[in-house]
Amino acid sequence: MDDGSFRMLLGLFNLSWRGYRKVRRGVKKRIARHMRQCGCREVGDYLILLEEKPEVAHEARKLLTVPISRFFRDQRLWEVVESSVIPELMREIEITGPGPVRVWSAGCACGEEVFSLKILWDEFEKKFLKASPLEIWASDTNPEVLEKGRVGIYEKTGLRNLSPATVQNYFVPVANGFRIQEGLRGEIHWIEHDFISESAPCKNFDMIFLRNNLLTYYEPPTKMRALIQVLTALRCGGFLIIGNNEEIPTGKFPLKSYSGYRCIFQKTSIP
Repeated sequence: MDDGSFRMLLGLFNLSWRGYRKVRRGVKKRIARHMRQCGCREVGDYLILLEEKPEVAHEARKLLTVPISRFFRDQRLWEVVESSVIPELMREIEITGPGPVRVWSAGCACGEEVFSLKILWDEFEKKFLKASPLEIWASDTNPEVLEKGRVGIYEKTGLRNLSPATVQNYFVPVANGFRIQEGLRGEIHWIEHDFISESAPCKNFDMIFLRNNLLTYYEPPTKMRALIQVLTALRCGGFLIIGNNEEIPTGKFPLKSYSGYRCIFQKTSIP
């Protein structure tokens, strides 16, 4: 599959060539394999098949996902979450009253982002002897990566950004890698969900991670519509976290930059 054909395929799903340009090699290999399985030698025939058979298009769309992640990806972001965002959430809860902190990891891949937050939360609780219960909605369009996150087993190479102490404290060696400790796997709702076409899985989130997916891989009109939909699920004063190389589209969004890091925004009451 050449780049021209690949761009045609991306256009069918309103996906951005710019977002896929650097990762396209592996994605093209998956798609070429799917074409052969479907009996299509030409891209034109494949595109027709996708338009005629929604179930085949659904499978192709899963193959276009790029589940690249790692624990504590973008170290500076996690430092700010630990030093500023979590303490601010705790101060708000002291004023508003007890209750769980609700977080949505939208496009969670295999769960590294989810468990990075769980580790930070546990460290905060150990240090300050207090932390509200944490509930996480971990969503992705690909059920296979969701199952990996639900099981919570990661290869040794996937833990290379973690200190030996963190690995010892939060992972258990198993035959095929390291499994996140049982105590961190609770209060996580793993759900198959598409934030492009579906409403948010819950309302009044305190924090939404929307990193390295919507704002990277979709065309501007789709970005705008989906971002508006996502923000309806974030409470006023809640935090939106995007990827280090991403930008909020130009428009009247009810967001203000959060002092501390360029990837963190707070929702305001007025766009």
